[in-house]
Formats: sequence, C-alpha cells, structure tokens
Amino acid sequence: MTGHNDVENEEDFDDLEDISFSELSNLNLKTIDENVTYNIFEDNFPQCTIARMGDKLLIRIEEHIYTKYWFHKYHASVFSEAMIKAIKRLRLEGIPFTDEELEQDDDVHIFIRWTLTEPSSIDSKSLGENINVAFDSVFERANSMLENSDSVLILGKDTGEGLELLKRIQAHLDNLGFYTYIIKEQPDIIGESVMQKVLRFGLSSRFVIIENSEPTGHLYEFPHITKFAELTSVILQRQGEGSTWMFEDLYDKLNNIKKFEYTSDNLEEQINVGITWAKDYAKSFGDYQKQKLPWFRVK
Repeated sequence: MTGHNDVENEEDFDDLEDISFSELSNLNLKTIDENVTYNIFEDNFPQCTIARMGDKLLIRIEEHIYTKYWFHKYHASVFSEAMIKAIKRLRLEGIPFTDEELEQDDDVHIFIRWTLTEPSSIDSKSLGENINVAFDSVFERANSMLENSDSVLILGKDTGEGLELLKRIQAHLDNLGFYTYIIKEQPDIIGESVMQKVLRFGLSSRFVIIENSEPTGHLYEFPHITKFAELTSVILQRQGEGSTWMFEDLYDKLNNIKKFEYTSDNLEEQINVGITWAKDYAKSFGDYQKQKLPWFRVK
C-alpha cells in the first residue's frame, strides 16, 4: 500500500457528511473544507468518499461484495484478490490509484477499497466520469486477468539462497499485480511428471522468468520451455555468472527469449525491463499474426 495513508480512516477527519454527487457538484471543489469528508450517496454511482488535501481530491472507492448474492463465474474471494492485483497493474500503467485494501473478516462480506487522486481544479462532470471509469476499469481488468490467465511462472534454483532469490522475484511481481508460480510450491498430481507440471504452468502463463545464474534442475526445463513450447521467457542472470554456456547461442537464435543481467542492487529494475520486453514481444508477435494469418484478420 502506498501514499495517502493518513486519509484511510474516517476518524482522521473532524466531520463526515453524507451528500449526493449532484449536491457536491454545486460546491467549489478547490475550496471545500479539508476537515470534511463527503460520503457520496447516489444511485448507479460507485460507493466512495471524497476529501480535499491541498490542491488534490482523494476519492476513496469501495466495492462491497455480499457473497450470498454473488453470481459471477469466479468465486467472490478469487475475484476480490484479482481486483487488488488489477489496481496494482493499472497503477503501473499510470492510473493514479493508491492505498489498495482487501478486508475479508468473514465469508459473507468482502470489501475492496482504493484511492483515486484527482486535482481539486477538476470540474464536477469530469470528476464523476473519472470515478465511474476508475471503478469500471478495476472490475473489467480483474475479469480480464482471470479470463486470460495473467500469470508468471518463475524457474531457477529452488533451495537455500536460490529459493530466497526466487521469493524476491516473486514478491516484486506480486507488488506489480501479477499472479506468480514457483513450481516447488505447487501441488503435485499423481501420474504427472515434473516436466509435465512445468509445462502445465508455463503454458498457462503470460510469460516465464528463469533465474539462470547457477546450474540446477531448470537446465533440463530450459529447452522445453524456450524451444519446444516456444514460451516468452525472460532470463535473469547475475553479472559475471551463469549456469552454462550451452544456451548462450539461443539468445541470438530465438526471438522469444532474452537475457537480462543484474546486480543485487538493480534486480527489481531489470525485472521491470524484462517485463516491458515480454509485453512488447507479445504485441509484436500478435501484430505479425494478424497481418499474416487469415483467420486473425478483422473482417
């Protein structure tokens, strides 16, 4: 959770005032009392509160999922977690979201909250539109992430310090809103080999991250992931180290893999660079398919 934590609780304000959005529209948003939080009650409008802090408006949006009346195809708890990840992903794309929060104290009521920041100089019509878009974009992105398996498989040495490194990579990806899988932590299925398990998770992932600094079991998985399954693969390797020279020529031969060297100080930065490359590669390949393959062409 980031920024504006001092506006998260109602008790931080001297007054909480119930108001419709149409009534709020009659006020000068640049001069509304900073000690008043406006609780918006409006039909067909997201549940939210609005407060001013200097030249900014902090809009706290809330989605209340009442599980007894939840009829979405995905379970309420699964969808609420996807909404939190969607908020993180949208923030990464430049949407001014902060302070995402998931409250699930029982099996009946789930609350998802996040803050949208807007300038106090915004006109009320644009403010209302932006609040609606902020709510809809989170809901739609969460649904899209679940429909399209927006996940990342993480491979590499999974014991000792190697596992700690994979956990560090996983934590950063989690903060960016990705679903993540470390194979060792996923349940085994009787009759499924390790390689089949890796491919099962790899084929359902958006891309794969392989930490390739030390020789471990991932060397067996590497050619299956990158050559046989042709999965988009981000290779992370500590500067001056590497598991083997045997795959070095693949970085030039295969377009679906790319190596990124890192130090302990810039690992997260290099992960971000790798994510950008993976997205660009997927888009470029998709554009090529639409251009060359008749069944992808828009009629």
